[in-house]
Amino acid sequence: MLDTKIAATAVSHLEEISEKGIDAIAKSGTVAVLLPSTAYVLKLKNPPVRKMIKSGVCVALGSDFNPNAYCYSMPTIMNLACVNFGMSMPEALVAATLHAAHSLGRGKTHGAISEGRVADLIVLNTNKWEHIIYRLAAHQSIIEKVIKFGRVVYSRT
Repeated sequence: MLDTKIAATAVSHLEEISEKGIDAIAKSGTVAVLLPSTAYVLKLKNPPVRKMIKSGVCVALGSDFNPNAYCYSMPTIMNLACVNFGMSMPEALVAATLHAAHSLGRGKTHGAISEGRVADLIVLNTNKWEHIIYRLAAHQSIIEKVIKFGRVVYSRT
């Protein structure tokens, strides 16, 4: 059970969170980091994502990359969040980018494309950004460039 007084930037492993816990997270501004691959691999109950979002909880996505959830592919994590947690593609994208940055205390400098923010992003060769989520295990084929700190660190061409 999650304490009703929270003094944390982020919390994770929320498969068993109560309504009281959701309210506490919403009131505290703590980021709820959801781990779709962990829930999937360990066959855990899915967290109450819709209740969290409806309650105003800032929901982020993470991979929980470790020996029992050996997945560090954020497109796969976003796909699992949509399919298993009922998130929309825009919700999954924001959760994996801006809200994930907030969970690390970097929400003002990372996680979105805007002037003054760190330019960490990917350039896609597709007519719809949703393909990064939709193309399960085939997303690599549409990544044209990876930009880190404003510099191209990978280019297909």
